[in-house]
Order: sequence, then C-alpha cells, then structure tokens
Amino acid sequence: MPNPLVALGGASILGGAKASRDAKKAAKAQVEAGDRASALESQSADKQLALQREIWEKQQADYKPYLEQGQYGINTLGALMRPNADTSAILKNDPSYQFRLKQGQQALDRSSAARGMGYSGAQMKAAQDYGQGMASTEFGNYYNRLAGLAQGGQQAAGSMAQAGGQYAQNAGNTFANLSNAQTGILGQQANARASGYTANANALSGGLNSLTNLYALNKIYG
Repeated sequence: MPNPLVALGGASILGGAKASRDAKKAAKAQVEAGDRASALESQSADKQLALQREIWEKQQADYKPYLEQGQYGINTLGALMRPNADTSAILKNDPSYQFRLKQGQQALDRSSAARGMGYSGAQMKAAQDYGQGMASTEFGNYYNRLAGLAQGGQQAAGSMAQAGGQYAQNAGNTFANLSNAQTGILGQQANARASGYTANANALSGGLNSLTNLYALNKIYG
C-alpha cells in the first residue's frame, strides 16, 4: 500500500513548484507591462516636443518679417544720425518724396506761367523755397516711418524671445514629466521583481518546510 506521507510530500513539492512558476509569471507580466507603459510615455513626450517645436517655429516665421523691417529701420536711422549724412541723397531715393516734389513744382510752374512770370527770379526763388520746405517735411516723415519700423522690430524681437522662453519652459516640463513617469515605472518594476522573488522564495520555503514536516512524521509513524 502506498505511503500516504509520500503522496503528500509529492503534492507539496508540486504545489511549491507551481506557486514559484506563478510568481515568476506574475512578476514578468508586470515588468513587461511597465516596459509598454514606458514606451508609450516616450512616444507621448516625443509628440509633445514635436508639436511645441512646430508652434515655436511658426511663431518665429510669423515675427521674422517684422524683425527684418525693424532691422532695416534701425540701420537706416543709424546712417541718418552719422555726421555729415547726405539726407538729400536719401530723399532722392524716396518715391513718395519725388512724386510730391514734382507735383508741387509743376503747380508752381503753371501758376507762374498763368501770371506771365515764366522762369523769373521770383519763380525760381519760390521753387527753391518750396523744395527746401518739402525736403524738411518729408525728411521728418521719413524719419518717423523709420522709427516706427524700428519700434515694430523691437517688439518683434521681444515677442520672439518670449516665444523662445515659453518653448524652452514647455520642453523642460515635458522632459520633467517624462522623467517622473519613467522613474515611477522603474519603481513599479522593481517592486514587481522583488515581489516575485519573495513569492518564489516563500513557495520554495513552504515546500521544503512541508517536506521536513512529512519526513519527521514518517520517522514517527513509519
């Protein structure tokens, strides 16, 4: 007749082995789940960073024309402020000034001709005074337009810097969130491994204790 204690011992060994395998499977499943979660976190962070960069690049492109106009304005103003700057040469290249000067001189010529003065000294003096007055007025207008461009460029530069700072902050937050998530996942995986090791050790220890107890009983009642 088979010894029942031997049967119990075999069952105890099989039960311990199964518990050990189950513990290993559970720990492995948790670690693999952590790996998948970590990969998803990385993909999400990559998408966020790509979107943040796309927004930043769009902002830079939108501000660039204003910055370039501002640079033109400040550079031209700098040239105007230099000693012995030839302001008349600058105005000669201004189509708006040239058009108004031509229209005004033609009006003076027609007025002089209507009065029979032709190209008299008085008419030439009037044309000279008109040209000087027009040049002074148009130079002021030209200066103000340049100053407006320079101010707009300054504002664009400030906006670009602000957008760059916001982009850097958002990217930093994304990296920080990813780091925190990855750290949490690594901690969970470490706990899963530790729990698996503990459960495995407990299963083996339980099986050995059962065998020890059965061996003692066998000695007593064998």
